[in-house]
Amino acid sequence: SRLCSDVVKEDGGIKWLHLYMFEERDLVEKAIKSAEATGKFTAIVLTCDHPHVRVQGRMLPYFSSLPFPSEALDRSFFPNQDSVGGETITLRELLSLDRTTSNVPGGTNSDKLSWDDVKWIKSLTGLPIVAKGVLSAADARRALWSGVDAIIVSNHGGRQFDGAPPAIECLPAVVAAVGGKIPILVDTGVRSSTDIVKAICMGATAVLLGRPPLWALACGGSDALGRMLNTLKDDIKADMMSLGARSLADLGPSLIWP
Repeated sequence: SRLCSDVVKEDGGIKWLHLYMFEERDLVEKAIKSAEATGKFTAIVLTCDHPHVRVQGRMLPYFSSLPFPSEALDRSFFPNQDSVGGETITLRELLSLDRTTSNVPGGTNSDKLSWDDVKWIKSLTGLPIVAKGVLSAADARRALWSGVDAIIVSNHGGRQFDGAPPAIECLPAVVAAVGGKIPILVDTGVRSSTDIVKAICMGATAVLLGRPPLWALACGGSDALGRMLNTLKDDIKADMMSLGARSLADLGPSLIWP
């Protein structure tokens, strides 16, 4: 593995800063200014559905069973905090915790997270702000009023709050509430080309992938990731041909079976 900061400097791909709101605002400001200083980042993604660190004790046995390389054990389990000098915990310390632990020490996520934080972040930077974790029309309108430049409809991969509604089911209400004023992206549960096509039909501007790229990287590195993305692209083209859609503009709600 390599440090994220080293990869950022060398890689030419598009980069967005995935930001968590810390209690210590100086750390948030430092993260933003550090990202800007690289000249590599084109947006800030503010996670809006994670006002605390919640790695539950029942997950610890799963971590313990993984074959971590020895050099990884003393690296930070919270690289976001670590990169800006915040309190953190190493992987070795995480694995030594008792499984009854309800919250892992080391996180400093703010439990006072509010839409006013968006306005404060906008005062620090000229980069576009993307609000991630919106699942309701009401929050979509609040995000719009607070000045965000885009919204990601997401339930945090279904692992942050049991019982949260599926992102795809929340998408139409968010799209309607925003009314085309800003882009709407969606993630969570996207596994196939048809998932992507359905989301575009339901009004998403774009679709984000999480676990499939990680699975491809874990199985075969960057080559496997490239093959996975190319296969997905080919499958999307085939899906669109089956629907009679010549372009993404042809995809719409009329193609969704109720």
